[in-house]
Amino acid sequence: MKVTILGAGGNMGRRVSRSLEQLPHHELRLVEPGAIGQEKMAAECRTPIDLEQALDGTDVVVFAVPDRIVRQVAADIVPKLAPRTAILFLDPAAVAAGRIPHREDITCCVVHPTHPPLYGLMDEESPEARRDYWGGGLAHQALVFSLAWGEEALAERVEALCVDMFAPISRSHRITVDQMALLEPALTETLTNGCVAIIKEGLERVIDLGVPREAATDFLMGHFQIGIALIFDQLDWKLSEGAQMALEQSRQALFRDDWHAIFEHERVQASLRQITGGD
Repeated sequence: MKVTILGAGGNMGRRVSRSLEQLPHHELRLVEPGAIGQEKMAAECRTPIDLEQALDGTDVVVFAVPDRIVRQVAADIVPKLAPRTAILFLDPAAVAAGRIPHREDITCCVVHPTHPPLYGLMDEESPEARRDYWGGGLAHQALVFSLAWGEEALAERVEALCVDMFAPISRSHRITVDQMALLEPALTETLTNGCVAIIKEGLERVIDLGVPREAATDFLMGHFQIGIALIFDQLDWKLSEGAQMALEQSRQALFRDDWHAIFEHERVQASLRQITGGD
């Protein structure tokens, strides 16, 4: 496939370029207008090309650009594409929020890596892979993939491209764009990161109250791991009666009764609009 990567000098652009350039069945066209991005590409022996040249005859255009500018970039790029080109977004926000120009003769897809799973890292063979928390090409991870609109046959080729792009991949899950938006931002960025940030604040609070930092950190990280294992049924074991009582009390102290409203369609759409540059 002829693959054009927009934002090829950014973190994600360089990540996917690194994977694809090793495969002879893909022809890469790298586009990066920013000076900083171009410097990073040069440091990795990559050279950007002109946008018009990159789009000429391309099969897929990958939008590896920040959420805050993706709709402006898409508004410029999509009208220039030849019929039966595929466009691929690495985050559901812009597509789920309706920010992308809709052309019936263009296939639009969305992909997002899951990042290597918490306990899956234990199965990796090398120490480096066991510390590949982000998914930089060492540890296995899964994908979620959506066909927003267009041709199924072309979407299958794009999904195969995504497997190459984020390798090594354990499996690819085909879901809808709206379902992907429930996963991110709602489930992961809003709920999970919010809870983890509060846990980190709690650690700092007990350290301020006099607990030695190393003791508090060791204690928290151990209990963090076993708590996740128990609550997510990774062990044939249950929380103690006291721990279960503390858990129920924490719901009343830390969470509103309607916290799950973050998954309502209107709330998700509001978050997506904010992420992609507001109204």
